Amino acid sequence: MDYIMTSEAIKWNFSSYTDKNGRTYIISYYNRWDPVKKQSRVAKRIHVGRLNADTGEVSLSKSFLEANPDYVGEHVFYESNALVIRTEEDAEAIKQEVQDDLSWRCDCVSFGLTYACWEVAKQSGILFNLKSVFGEEDGAELLRLAVYQLCSHSMAMQNYEDWLSMNYLPKAEPLSSQKISTILAKVNQENIDQYFKLRHDRVVKDHIKKEEEAKKLNMTLPPMMMAIDSTSISTWSESIDNAAFGHAKQDNFLKQVNLTFCIDYFTGDLCYAYESEGSVNDMSLFADILLRMQNVGLDLSKTLLTTDRGYASILNIQKLINCHLLFLTGISLKEDSVKATIDRYKPSLNNPMFMNGKLGIYARTADTEKWTSTSDGVNDEKKVFLHLYHDAALGERQTIALMRDLQDILDKKKSNTTVDKNVWKKYSGFFVQNTKTHEWSLNSTKVQNACRYHGYFAIRTNTIEDPFQSLVIYRERNIVESAFRQFKVLNESDRMYDTGTSYKGKLFIYMLAQTIRMMMCVCASNHKPDGKVLPGDSFDKAMLQMQKLQATRPAGRGIYIVKEIPKKTRELFETFKIPFSKKQIKD
Repeated sequence: MDYIMTSEAIKWNFSSYTDKNGRTYIISYYNRWDPVKKQSRVAKRIHVGRLNADTGEVSLSKSFLEANPDYVGEHVFYESNALVIRTEEDAEAIKQEVQDDLSWRCDCVSFGLTYACWEVAKQSGILFNLKSVFGEEDGAELLRLAVYQLCSHSMAMQNYEDWLSMNYLPKAEPLSSQKISTILAKVNQENIDQYFKLRHDRVVKDHIKKEEEAKKLNMTLPPMMMAIDSTSISTWSESIDNAAFGHAKQDNFLKQVNLTFCIDYFTGDLCYAYESEGSVNDMSLFADILLRMQNVGLDLSKTLLTTDRGYASILNIQKLINCHLLFLTGISLKEDSVKATIDRYKPSLNNPMFMNGKLGIYARTADTEKWTSTSDGVNDEKKVFLHLYHDAALGERQTIALMRDLQDILDKKKSNTTVDKNVWKKYSGFFVQNTKTHEWSLNSTKVQNACRYHGYFAIRTNTIEDPFQSLVIYRERNIVESAFRQFKVLNESDRMYDTGTSYKGKLFIYMLAQTIRMMMCVCASNHKPDGKVLPGDSFDKAMLQMQKLQATRPAGRGIYIVKEIPKKTRELFETFKIPFSKKQIKD
């Protein structure tokens, strides 16, 4: 029998394999050239022994020791695909260290949900991009914290270690609160911009590839579309630079920061995010957002930007045109010219021949607007489509809601019951009081004017000529509205207590968590035509289903054995395009 370590004529190689029971073994082998088949083939294979996956020590087999008596009585470890002899003191130190390292972990952990989230981030390039910007270690830790944030239903960062002991994350180690704060403090606007530049470039590259594939099939692919919207995040902190009092819908006693999301329609990927001063409204913020996106190098030349009425203004439309950008934006009916145009087209907007039966909406494109581009000192005339809409059912609901509120107030006035001062401030203009009888009644002119445009709305775009196609695209903006609802409610991130040094990092963690969630939601939504619907059509229910899948780690081993995967969980993995065939997962 050949002596592996003493034979100079033969180059022995080492490798490992794991059996179905999770036991790992080391083998040695050498290759010889086969002149007939003209390829290298294994000439001899020898069983070396069993590997302790945690310590790296090898329990050498009897046959190996007989062939290699030099190893008898030695502490042999498998490192870097080679056998290494350690002293007894070193061996004991390694064993003690591993014992200490494993003490915080449970032998049975929740596996399915964390694995799914990690794989989505890995397959979509999020993990790679994080490591590219923040480094190997910090990039991976930021993703682990994001998965924790998503899967723990927003536990405090200080609970990460306890949660981690009961949940699987690859190569994870417990982090102290101080260590987490140190990692979060490294996150700034510059490296956030670098990260989102990589994400946006990836989305653009993927879309170009899809366009090329569609062209080969003589198909037309919709333009790359990005939805933009903002929300306010309340904070108790006094050390956040951008915290300011604004027009908060709740907690108006707290300062706030504004957060803008830019989300890819097709994937749900968060392509850009911008945190700004809380006192600035969306309309005023828009030009700054465009400038920042362009300054960090985002190529928006082929991207259709969609915004809601909060961003609509003549100046912002002009800015988009001057920047030669594609846009589709909801229009506020505060514009007198838009209301006048609706009045002119009202007969068409109540004519069944201008209704899309599937959408249940009347639509008509007004006369094409003429806008002038004034960029680079050159005047150039641009066409902009003004699409008008009438949702009769919506109008009826709006009118009923208004009249219900007015009737409630009128009843209180007639019975001398106190009306809330804020409610009265909002609706007082709808009431008149008889100077003689002191009786209250509705101001019919005010009521009729208020209901005049119920159910009517408008969209401006320089790209989509068909009004119904524009409406479908605009309605798909709910991907952003859904994102904000999840961001604030599910992540409970609407009130920050963090210091100025770590709050941006924490916001970034929330953004990453939201990105993973949105990408999974969009992926699931794309499968609906195939009949694949999430349990109860709810991502939360899907999360709970996956969370049930567990994995066990036999004592003293660094491998988790995945329990039998239920059919429903396996179907969820398929829905989210997560390949899963492994029974064993290395820690």
